[in-house]
Amino acid sequence: MWKYEHYSTLSSTNDYCIEIAKLGHKTNLAVLADVQTKARGSRGRKWIEQKGNLAFSLLYWPENKNLKNNWIAFVAALALYDAIQFFVHSGQDLIIKWPNDLLYQGKKIAGILVESNLSTSNYLEWLVIGFGVNIETIPQIDRAVGCIRDIIPNPPSAYALSKKIIDFFEYWTGALLNHKEAIIREAWLKKSVPLYSSLSIHIGGKVWKGNYCGIDEHGLLLLQIEKELKHFSTGEIFWLYNS
Repeated sequence: MWKYEHYSTLSSTNDYCIEIAKLGHKTNLAVLADVQTKARGSRGRKWIEQKGNLAFSLLYWPENKNLKNNWIAFVAALALYDAIQFFVHSGQDLIIKWPNDLLYQGKKIAGILVESNLSTSNYLEWLVIGFGVNIETIPQIDRAVGCIRDIIPNPPSAYALSKKIIDFFEYWTGALLNHKEAIIREAWLKKSVPLYSSLSIHIGGKVWKGNYCGIDEHGLLLLQIEKELKHFSTGEIFWLYNS
């Protein structure tokens, strides 16, 4: 069961959930904000949130403290993908970019920020998963971005989309709790960038370019660079769309 809270304005839905988690209120919490004033994206970027788009976070207390944290990003990506696909029926134009960005025809429409806390016994205590989706409008940034209104003329409300995210998050976390990592990996691969696509990965000031070969059994990115298959646990991916 989830407690659901909806606010007109919050500084950050993720920060709010983290504050609640630190108070020790062990209830799964879903938080939606119409506007965020201090939203955060991945790698410390400022996330530009506009009214009509989705600013939504889940505070999740795992039933199994040994839950494999490395698969949570993939579970969250599948939940978001399935929730958006429920409304837009976009076929193969909707793509997951490793590990959890969503693209439509090569343009980013959604991103996910996962934050977690380990207990003193080194068990996974809680997770906060933030979902940002461009539903109605596109932020003015120097990257290729899109919104759901580009796909369908009558996009879902942020509230309707958030409720579907909860439904699919419960489904995919259920699979993870039942040790079905192989099923999660297979489903994620089917919805990800096409195999053997040209990708570049940026880590610090270094750039690698190669052909995408999926993910391994631990969720690491596989990139064929000349004759070597490299594994990556982190980095910023750029899909060389239509290349």
